[in-house]
Amino acid sequence: MKKTFTLFCLLTFGLFAHAQTNAETLQEFLGDVISFEDVKLDPNRPMTKIRQLASVQADTLYVLTPANANEVFKTATVYQHCIVFTGSHTIARVTDFEKTLASGSWKTKMPYAEGFIQRGDMTKKNDYLNNIIGMPSDQKRVVFLFR
Repeated sequence: MKKTFTLFCLLTFGLFAHAQTNAETLQEFLGDVISFEDVKLDPNRPMTKIRQLASVQADTLYVLTPANANEVFKTATVYQHCIVFTGSHTIARVTDFEKTLASGSWKTKMPYAEGFIQRGDMTKKNDYLNNIIGMPSDQKRVVFLFR
């Protein structure tokens, strides 16, 4: 019994010792797109700082609206990376411009993406972009394009 308890404690400690912070997770997610050199991120709420880095490092950026969505994603296909932020709580990375789904609210076909939504805990999503960034609203959605 004592050996079982000790083994359980060691395994539990090992799992917690390797848990990543939100900042580490997003740095790993975007490390091939955004340079994090000499940058200190908030370990739990890093998206605001990452968005600032993206705005400086991106080749092109657009505020996404239903009126320009079709043209923005057509332009994005010639770039190597397309990152979309919703407010300071959601980040998505387009993974497939060929795999699309028509979106009535965005008035275009939305590409497939992966991303993270942080409202309390950070949740990973793999879905069509509109299902990650949500419907058009007063929240600003910004598309960052990188060569």
